[in-house]
Formats: sequence, structure tokens, C-alpha cells
Amino acid sequence: MFEPGSRSKQVATFMLPADVAAFSEVIAPSIAGLAQWETHDRKIGIVPHESLPSAMQHDGVQAFLRLLGRDGGTVGPLIQYLHTSVWTTDDEVLAATGGRYRPAYGQPEEMTPGRLAFKWFPDDEADCVRRDFVELAGCSAPGLMETSKPGRNTGDARTEEVQR
Repeated sequence: MFEPGSRSKQVATFMLPADVAAFSEVIAPSIAGLAQWETHDRKIGIVPHESLPSAMQHDGVQAFLRLLGRDGGTVGPLIQYLHTSVWTTDDEVLAATGGRYRPAYGQPEEMTPGRLAFKWFPDDEADCVRRDFVELAGCSAPGLMETSKPGRNTGDARTEEVQR
């Protein structure tokens, strides 16, 4: 539902762990000193992470990319990364993924998309947060597109252009 004054974007993703690592590596230079990944833990609060794979190992479902505050911590709107859900009957895959994939016993194997999304209200933010969030959003979506181009191969945790 549209809310007056809001700006939002949502991109559906089908990302395996190697894709997550590639995306994190691609945007790392752009977010250095600008933002960091974090998870929200019910017991200890906000947990900062150096990378998206680190955040996903902590939470397993979602992580947030958020601007670094000038006085510490994080500020402003957040960009949510929600993982791709995978159900499989392959016990070796289940064991190798440490619980990130779910058993599909009695149902067909399937994948459901995750997402990279944000929603924010620019008029509610300070000028510096508005400016920095535009920069952050501007590097995250292209980074996602860079690591998910057709013809990419991330099966061995490297992203390589497939020759045509």
C-alpha cells in the first residue's frame, strides 16, 4: 500500500550462499565507512557484522544494511536482505548448509524468493541521512544486479562471466 511521502524498492532474489557472498564482496568497497550489515537479536539487540554471510550465519533468515551514525551505531532507514528459502530432500545438501535449507520430506522440492528491499520517508530524515541513504541504495541495487546477471556462475563461490 502506498503511503504519501514514502519511497520504496523491492527486488525478489533467488540467491544461494555463494551468491550471497559474491553480492557482499561486490558492494563492500562502496559501503566501507558508509554502512554496515546488522542483525537484530531478541536477547542482545543489534549485532553488527562485517559481511552479509557473517550476518546470515548469525540470524539465518534476514539481515539489514544500515548507515553508520556519526556518533556510533547505525541510523536512518534500513535495507532488508531476506534469504531465499530452499526445501530439498538431499540429505548431503541439508548437512552441508548447516540448517539454512529445510527438509522437504513429503512435499516437492522448491525455492521461494528472498528479497532486497527498503521503505523510507525522506522528509522524516536529516539532510545528511537523506544524502547518504540515496548513496547506499544506489550501490546496493546495482551490486545485486552485478552478481545476478544472466550468464554468471557462482557455484564455486566465485563469480565468473560465462563465455558465449
